[in-house]
Amino acid sequence: MLAIRRSRYGGPETLEIADIDDEPLEAGRVRLRVAASSLNPFEWHHMRGLPWLMRPTSGWRHPRNPGLGVDVAGIVTEVADDVADLRVGDPVFGVARNSLAESATARAEYLVRIPDGVELEAAAAVPLAGLTALQALRNQGLITAGSGVLILGAAGGVGHYAVQIARALGAGRVVASCSGRNASWVQGLGADRVLDYTRGEVDAIDERFDVILDIAGGARIAYLRSLLAPGGSLVLVGGPGDGWLLGPATRIFRGLITSRFRRERVVMVNATWSGEDLATLATMLGEGSLRSIIHREVGLTEVPAAIAELEGGHVPGKIVVRP
Repeated sequence: MLAIRRSRYGGPETLEIADIDDEPLEAGRVRLRVAASSLNPFEWHHMRGLPWLMRPTSGWRHPRNPGLGVDVAGIVTEVADDVADLRVGDPVFGVARNSLAESATARAEYLVRIPDGVELEAAAAVPLAGLTALQALRNQGLITAGSGVLILGAAGGVGHYAVQIARALGAGRVVASCSGRNASWVQGLGADRVLDYTRGEVDAIDERFDVILDIAGGARIAYLRSLLAPGGSLVLVGGPGDGWLLGPATRIFRGLITSRFRRERVVMVNATWSGEDLATLATMLGEGSLRSIIHREVGLTEVPAAIAELEGGHVPGKIVVRP
């Protein structure tokens, strides 16, 4: 099968397409014919081996795992003997090891069936970004029915799902920020008000929120704290940052440390794989309360350029890879 591989850390030039054997099928796993995957910042961080904070697990000098990719949608082609919930022929989506390939294996517990009527490409775009948005709003933001929510970076991969998930979880008011060129479709996802950050509108917000989801990372944490309603939560997801040691986490850790001396609640999210949460996202997809905005679709040969584009920032929605 063809797959994206790399033997060293660096830029897009380190990625190549190789013809490799299928990996053995281990207990508790299934094999998929990959219909689509999608790209996240996860891929370019692992491509470069940055920040260094990740290298104890990814490999100090060279990547331990030569493959890339976690999001996946495809058709089950083989199941281990101990897997009972999935069968050959099932269309599924979730997280898989080295999914930027024609075939991949995944733990059965991290795959769910794709609802009828949902395209595989739309499902493939969801897993990591969708899990991040859901867990940020529900687990860390503690969103409740009627909550006022502010989402900074609403046109990106995590952000455009967060707008929809906030609505699905019962938010009373959703305010979103993005560039003006994306405002109309972000509003169409369920935002009551869209702020154009390029015109300074984020710097002049005149209301308070129960939950603030900061994905863009451009606003000062002290300012965002001032926008919280009593008992509200500021959830830090990511944002710009090229520090070699901590990268985007530099700003997040600084915010968490300073929050220890203030009354406002400041937390961070680190998405975890969850079959239960993937099933929640699948239900939203099937009901139509969640949909994927796909910036463009690429093949394996275009993955290096697509990762470079994603690393540059300001990609609306998701980039989907169809091997």
